[in-house]
Amino acid sequence: MEIRRIQKDEFQNAAILLRGMGKVEEEDFYRRFVDIVQNTDYLFIGAIHKERVIGYGLAQDYGVHLRLGKKICRLHDLYVLPEYRRTGIARKLMDVTAEWCKSVGATWLQWNASKQSIEFYEKIGSERLTYDEDKPEFELEFKM
Repeated sequence: MEIRRIQKDEFQNAAILLRGMGKVEEEDFYRRFVDIVQNTDYLFIGAIHKERVIGYGLAQDYGVHLRLGKKICRLHDLYVLPEYRRTGIARKLMDVTAEWCKSVGATWLQWNASKQSIEFYEKIGSERLTYDEDKPEFELEFKM
């Protein structure tokens, strides 16, 4: 299994997971996919096993926070196919994402999570910022 950037020609394979993650607006889906894959402000990585995408992470460099003067990244999605969960893949995807965030000079990474993923995010050392049970917010701060 390898973790690497998703490529434009992997749309069909990646789309299965994107749809598995949640609702997808189908109009212009492929165009949005290509735009994000080619945009250096995004990190769109996949866990690839036997030429199949079995998990993915999608993060974005949000740029500098106006008041704080520090760069922030946002995790849009982290998803692993159910049959591959609890095997360390999500942790590897998060590790690669965190390293990318640091490499672009980000001070922290923020995201909202599902109820089912709270335990995982707390286990990897992220800080829970809100206690909204439906969409709790988490953060990883990077010491620079």
